[in-house]
Parts: sequence; structure tokens; C-alpha cells
Amino acid sequence: MGTLVWALASLPALAAGPADDLSFERRRWTLVDGAPGAAIGIQQTADGLMWFASPTGLYSFDGIKFKQENQIYGHKLLSINTNVVNVHRNGSVGVGYNFGGISIISPSGARDYVAGVDFPLGTTRTISVDPDGNWYAGTTTSMVRLKDGKWIAVGRRAIPGMLESTWFDKDGALWALTGDEIYVLPKGAEDFRFVMKYGGRGAANLFMRRMHVKRADGSFVILSADGKSEPLKLANAKLYQTIVEGPNGTVVATRGEGFSRLLQRADGTWYESEFYPPVSGYGAGAGSGAVGVSMYRDREGNFWQTTLEGVEKFRLQRFHRVKRKDYIWLVQPGLDDEMWMGGYTKPMLRVRPDGSSRPTRMKAATAILRAAADHVWVAVPGGIWEFHAGAERFWAYPAQLDKAFEVQALALDADGKLLVSIARHGLWTLEHGQWRQDQRLQGLQDPTPISMLRDSRGQVWLGLTNNRLGTLTPQALTLLPAGQVQVGNVLAMADVGGRVLVGGENGVTWIDGSRARALRFERDGLVQQVSGLVRDRLGQLWIHCNSGLVVVAASALQAFWHAPAAPLATELFNFEDGVSGIAAAVRPLPSLSVDSRGRVYYATVSQAGWIDPAGIPRNPHAPAVLIQNLRAGRDDWRPANGMLLPQHTTAIDLSFTATSLAVPERVRLKYRLQGVDAGWREVTGERSAHYTNLRPGPYHFQVIAANEDGVWNLQGAELRFTIQAAFWQRAWFQVLCTLLALLAVALLYRWRIAVVKQRALALAEARAGARLEATLQERGRIARSLHDNLLQAAQTLILRFHTLNERMPQEPDLQSKLDKVLDYAEQLVASTRDEVVALRRMPSCEELFAELKAAVVATAAGAELATSFVTTGEVRPLQDDAAGEIAYVLREAVCNSARHAQPSRIAVALHFGALALEGAVVDDGVGLGIGQQPAAGHWGIIGMRERIARLGGAIDIGPGAQGGVSVCFSIPAARAYRPAASHATS
Repeated sequence: MGTLVWALASLPALAAGPADDLSFERRRWTLVDGAPGAAIGIQQTADGLMWFASPTGLYSFDGIKFKQENQIYGHKLLSINTNVVNVHRNGSVGVGYNFGGISIISPSGARDYVAGVDFPLGTTRTISVDPDGNWYAGTTTSMVRLKDGKWIAVGRRAIPGMLESTWFDKDGALWALTGDEIYVLPKGAEDFRFVMKYGGRGAANLFMRRMHVKRADGSFVILSADGKSEPLKLANAKLYQTIVEGPNGTVVATRGEGFSRLLQRADGTWYESEFYPPVSGYGAGAGSGAVGVSMYRDREGNFWQTTLEGVEKFRLQRFHRVKRKDYIWLVQPGLDDEMWMGGYTKPMLRVRPDGSSRPTRMKAATAILRAAADHVWVAVPGGIWEFHAGAERFWAYPAQLDKAFEVQALALDADGKLLVSIARHGLWTLEHGQWRQDQRLQGLQDPTPISMLRDSRGQVWLGLTNNRLGTLTPQALTLLPAGQVQVGNVLAMADVGGRVLVGGENGVTWIDGSRARALRFERDGLVQQVSGLVRDRLGQLWIHCNSGLVVVAASALQAFWHAPAAPLATELFNFEDGVSGIAAAVRPLPSLSVDSRGRVYYATVSQAGWIDPAGIPRNPHAPAVLIQNLRAGRDDWRPANGMLLPQHTTAIDLSFTATSLAVPERVRLKYRLQGVDAGWREVTGERSAHYTNLRPGPYHFQVIAANEDGVWNLQGAELRFTIQAAFWQRAWFQVLCTLLALLAVALLYRWRIAVVKQRALALAEARAGARLEATLQERGRIARSLHDNLLQAAQTLILRFHTLNERMPQEPDLQSKLDKVLDYAEQLVASTRDEVVALRRMPSCEELFAELKAAVVATAAGAELATSFVTTGEVRPLQDDAAGEIAYVLREAVCNSARHAQPSRIAVALHFGALALEGAVVDDGVGLGIGQQPAAGHWGIIGMRERIARLGGAIDIGPGAQGGVSVCFSIPAARAYRPAASHATS
């Protein structure tokens, strides 16, 4: 079962006297709502929290939720079985326990006093603070006070009996109550003095800081510490047990299980204004759950009462309520300054400005029209009453009308006739007692106006069903174009400073000449089913709708006339302010009116009431703001500025609240986490905030709040905390990682550049080798072509010419010439054969040196100047495959030296020996490190070794005799040199 809220239902007062029309809200929380049961101790701390001490634990309450507390200010309680609580003006909290002992807890520290050790034995029954700020406590065995950290006895003699209550009065005297006796310790006295016997618990208390006691004869007396007493004037005093300060400055007397609100006559006598019986049947179980236990009034004036099964709060509401039982109310201005009001079952009242009233003969009125200060029309079942110039007459419906149907609306026509809208019978006129059906609406579907208005210019407006609105001329009803008015059924109209406003099921519209401009509101869906529209003397617009009474400030209304598209800011008054019930769905209408003093009256199906716009009670107390808990992972932390959260914390939940207890549902809260939130975020549900993906570092969390009247606490509450960083999240580690990353990028860049350069060098070498290989191949091709084609053809021709020469006749001259030609041809063939042999031979040493220099230039420009080439022995032609391999090895060795060794000299040598061809490439560069072997493929070593091995030779690569690197190879003569025969013949 949820929280129960209702307006206080009252029974007739027992004592005669003028009654006021104040209305109160009574709200109840039971065990099902988490409220404590049988709480004896009630207090409020400076932060606005309510505290309840009960046998089931100590509870705090922020107006929204009860919370059982096992600690205060971070200090753990001695026990959950608490009995009493009190608050020192310095913020310290005293908690007494049922099994003895007391805790004094402050934000700066706590001290527990254990029963039988440093505190008296027995249940701690009372905790008090004297005007000087000293703690006093009473147990079932003694009365003590705290001095210099120790509890010492109060008075030289112990009070007989078991203490029930203690108080300090306005004079500083200490009053102590036992089961049936009263004692007092005047300020400065050393001993308690017996005062009187009394009726026991609940029959004496401190009221207006003076001791009030109910005597055995039922009367009440006011006691003073000096022994004097005076009677309390209270009508029917025997009915009441005690008198206390009630909600918002009122006075309350307990009566049985309920309570009565008291008023005071001019002679000082208190009398009962209203009685509020206990509420039964709403507890968590059967029985006397509503029996009062303790009472308290908070700083906002709310009155709290604990019961056996929960907690109740009584609060003065803003609206005054007409104290009369009836339903289906109608309230409108009557004659002169009177307000006429009534319901369906009882006679209508004529209420004067001073609050006095007299009844009329009218019941169940459905419409009232004030034509002038001395002229009023009232529609009731069966006809219409006319009050004019001190006379009153009743005009019955014409015979042809069905008397079961009621009047829907009244208005004056432009010529002064009374317009009467009758349900299911359309529009009628009444003039000089004559009824006539108005023909101007003939032919119109559903011609019964729901509402009618004669504006300040004398124009008559009729509102009908289905968005139909029109003006009534002497000839006809002129409807506004279809689709302009979108309010649904037109239920209410008002002339606001010469501007016509129309209200209906879908909102409010301003008729701006020939255009309809809908009023837009900041809160969507706020205004629906509009049954009343009025403007008060402050220029504010009041709208009665399903949500309650919506008020548009005069400044906002003026802005709307100039900028109709802008949404309007509003203030809402509803059941929490004393507006109970809903307006009648069909009639009586309208449901709002303004009296001669500017008070706004409302009427619903269940009650009527009023409020003075110029004197609306406001709550001046800005709410206190509390940050209650911080949750990180599975751990809960008590918020404290400067707190450190552990490493790896990335998500947190923050719980907070604001303690405005009058109307806590209207409290507004905003929060932000600086560095995370771009701006303030408004709370729309739970009073908490959730953050994820938080990085290590300092944070600043803030909460602000406003009460129901918009009074902001802009200082609010704040929490500064730091999430500790893991080592890998610290700045030095991140800087180091950044530097390492940059170093890695630099190394990667250098490696990439080296790879690109190596690839470029390899490509250049490959191209040089390819050019050499291509040259050799081209030479071989040309040689083969000359040998296989030209020389063979020439030899064939020579042979044929020899044959022809032998067969020719003997002509010496011709043969001589032909022999010369053949000799020349053979010389040409021999010469050509020599050229072919030259093409197919190994390039000369000069050519090889030129090729090597070209390769060195491509590899490392400038290194060719340091390169020398020497041959020894008789140069012999090489075999084709040997020539190519030797050229590759020399080129690879020379290029490696030029590229890697940074030499100042590269010596290339070839020795043509009889048994072998020997070659060497020696540089004076950086050489190899001690024991270092070049990585495979780094200098083409594998290729050089493989090529020399294919020729049956051997190669040695290592440090030179005088530094640098030496590459030496040897190839057997049989594999290196071309045989002499192959060189001599083709």
C-alpha cells in the first residue's frame, strides 16, 4: 500500500463559536511504506531531516523515503533498539536505547556511554538540552547531566518513581514527570520539588514553553516553577488529554485517538473548531494502529504524529475550504458584494464579505448570472429565480418544456433579454416573464450552447459542441470557420481585458479578431478539460482544468498577447494545496469566479473553496541539500570532501536529497559533475545520478534544490573526490609510453627508409647486372647470327665460286680476277669470324672495370673514385657461364664495400694463373665486429657462395689483413678458361 494522502475530514465542533475555513492535508505512512511503528522520539536536525527513534531502529525521513540508519555522521550506533532522540543546537544528536546507554554524536566525533559502566542502568527514557546547551538524560533509575565528559546526578535526592518525560520551560526550569507525579527543578536550585499528582502519561506537556497539566477533575492548569498556577480556559476540557502546538501556528488538543483544532474567543477561552477522528483500516494490521504515540512540529510548521503503525503529517494548505457537506458545487457572485454558493442537496448560501451567511430557498442551482449589482438570475430545476431591486420572483419553465432537463448556461442578449440554454431544448429567451424559443439557431445540429458570454463590447458569444464557436447577431448565429477553434466542446469563456478566451476539453484559445490563437504551455498536457477562466485583480489568468488550478502571471500573459507562439510559464495549485475533487463535467459551469475582495473561488463536485492571490502563503525556507551516499562497484562510501576512490573505478552512483517537507513532491533538484556534464541536469525520477567511463583524476559534484515555491538553495551541496590512477594511468607512465611510442615510430621510420633504400640499391644493382647480362646475351646473339647466317652464307658462296672457277674455260685474266675476288672474300670471312669471336669472348679487363665502376656509382655515388682494378698473369678468355658468375661476384663484393664499409679504398684484383683463376676485393672500411658474421642475405653472401660453388671454386669472406673486409675466391682453370680450340674455331 502506498502513501495515503487526503484532506482532513472533520466532524462538527462540540462548542459553539465562529469557525474558520482553513484546510489541512493529512498524510499517512504505514509500515508497508517503510515507516517506523511506535516511534517515541521525534526530532529534526539542522539539515531538515526528520528522525524517529523506535524499537525497530532509528529512521531518517527526507519527505520522500524512510531510511533505517545504523549510523549518524558516519558513526555507528550502539544498538538498533532505540527509544528516544534529541538534537542539540550545535548539531549533535543524542540517541537513547531501550536497554540502556546513550550516544552523543556530532560531525566531528562520537561518544558512546554504556549502561552500568559510565551511564546509569535502565532504559533511557528522556534526553533534554537546557538553555545553556548542557545535555540531560533520564533513565528508569535516575536523572543525570553531562559535565566534563561524565554523567553526574541531577539533584541531591533521586526522584521517586520511574521517569516518563522531562522538559525545560521558558524560564529554564526542568520539569520531570513520573507515572503519576510532577516534579520541578527551578533554575539554580539544587533539588527537585514535588508539584502535584496528575493523570499519568499524556495528561501533561509543555505548551507554549509553559507546563500545562490536566487535573483529576478534568480541568487544565498552567504551572510555574515558583509554585504558582492559573487555570486554562477550555470549553469541554474533560474531553481532551493534552494541548500541543499544531500545524502552522494552530493549537491542537488530543481527544481520544483523534485530535481537535482549537480556536480562542475574545475572552481567552479555547474551543473546538474541528475534530479529526483517527483513520482506521489503513494500517498494516488490525487493531489500534492509529493511536498517537508522540507529536512534533518541524521548522516549516508541519505537525507530525507517530502511531503504533506509522507516521502522520498534518499541513496547512493554501486554499480555504467552505466548511459544508454537499456535492456538485456552484459558486458565483450574487447581489452586491455577496458570493452565492451551494451544492445539490442543501440550500444555497448568500455569503457576505465578513464570512457571515444566510440560506436561500434555492437548491441544485446549475447556473448563476449577475446582470448587475442588484440583479441576479439563478437557474434551478423547474425554472429560474430572478432577484432584482430587493424583490425576488420565480419564473417556471413553459408548459411545452420537459421539466427534467436543466439549464446549461445564462447570458444577456445585446438588447437586454435573458438568454437561457436548456439541455436538449436549445436556446430560449426570457423577457418580462415571457418564454420564447430563439429562432436564430434553427437548423443548427445540436443547437444547445454549452457556455455563453457577453463581452465588454456587448458582443454575445455562444460556445457549442465539436469546436463550434460563434457570435450572436440580431439575425443569426455566425460561426467561426471550421477548423480554427480546436478546443473540443466549448466549456468556458472569459473576457480578459477586452480579449476573449475560450476554454474546452483540449485547452485554451484566444480569439484574436478573425483568428484563433491557441495558448501553449511549457508543460505539455497540463491544461485539459477547461471548466473555468477568470482574471484576478493582479492581472493573473486562472484556469480550472483536470490538473487543478493553473495560474499564468500577468507579465507572462502580456507577453503572450504580443508573441502568441511562445510557451507560457505557469504555477499549478492542486490537491496538495487544498483543491479537492474535479469540476463538473457538464454543469454547473463555469467553475471559477472572483469576489469583491479579489479572492478566487473554485467549485468541484466535492467541495468549494477560495484563495487570495495577493496573500498566498509561501514557504520561505530553501531546502537543505544532502549528498547521502556514493557507490562505486559493490562498495558504499560516506561522502566526504577530499575522499579518494580506488584504482580502476570507472562508474559511480551518487544518492542525494533535499529536505523540504511541506510538499516534497514539488521539490526541484539539479546536479552536475564538472568536467563531465555540460550544464545542470534536472532530476525527473530517483534522486540519484549515475556516471560511467570516468577517468582517474579530481572531480567536483554539485547539487542544488528549490522548494515548492521556487525558493532555491543555490549553494546546495558539493562533493570533491579523486579517482586514484593505476600506475599505467599515471602521467609519468603515459609520458614514458608516449616517448617509447615516438621512439618506436622513429625506429620504424628509419627501418622503413633503410628497407626502401636497400630495395632501391638492390634494384639498381639488378638493373646494372641485367644490363651486363643483356650486353653479353646480345653479343652472343649477334655472334651466333653472324656465324650461323652471314659467315655460313659467305662460305657457301665462296665454295660455289670455287666450283664455278674450276668449270670455267681457261681464261687467265678472268680467273686471275676471280681468284682475287675469292681471296678478298676469304679475307672478309676471316675478318668477320674474328669479330664474332670477339663478341663471344669475356669482356676485357677494361670493360669489366667500367661495368664495376658503373655499379659502384649506382650504389654509392663517389665511391668509384676509391676503386682500383689490377690484373696479373696472362689474360685468358673465360667460359661464358664462368664470365657471368665472376662478374656477379665481383660486382656484389664491390657494391657491398661501397654501401656498408665506408671505405677510402676498394682494391679489385684478378690473377690469371695456370691452375686457377683467382680474384679478390679488399677494402679498408669499418670491417666486421669481433666474431661477427654477416646476417644471411645482408651482403649477398649466399649468392656469392652459391655461384662460386657452381663453378667448383672456393670463396672466403672475412676481415682484411689491415682492417676492412676481404672477399677472395679461386676457380679451377678447367672451369674458368675457355679451351684453346674453342677460341680458335667457330
